[in-house]
Amino acid sequence: MEGIWALFLALVAVGAVLYLSYLFSRYLAVGAAKVNKSKYVKIIDRVVLGQDRLILIAAVGEKYYLLGSTAQSIQILAEIDEKDMTEMQLSEKTTGNPNFKDTLKGLLSKKQGEADE
Repeated sequence: MEGIWALFLALVAVGAVLYLSYLFSRYLAVGAAKVNKSKYVKIIDRVVLGQDRLILIAAVGEKYYLLGSTAQSIQILAEIDEKDMTEMQLSEKTTGNPNFKDTLKGLLSKKQGEADE
């Protein structure tokens, strides 16, 4: 009979630990969301290219930027016009998915055109 009570108490203890872990993780998630919330900078979209390599679209105030991010640096690849962002958002609404590949190709070709001038 003592073995059954010990098993029961052990199960209750494990359940309590799991429940408290769940509550604590929810508390941490809410705190992290408050810390990561910015008034002027918003990450619109991101694409992971590999380990520690990202392409991001960031809105800073009223401007949009295409950023490349690695573990060592962050670089502005292009400034995105409001017109291009509107086209991408319209593409997302009509197809359900933004056509990021075509938008990225267009932005990179614009940047190469500006560099050639």
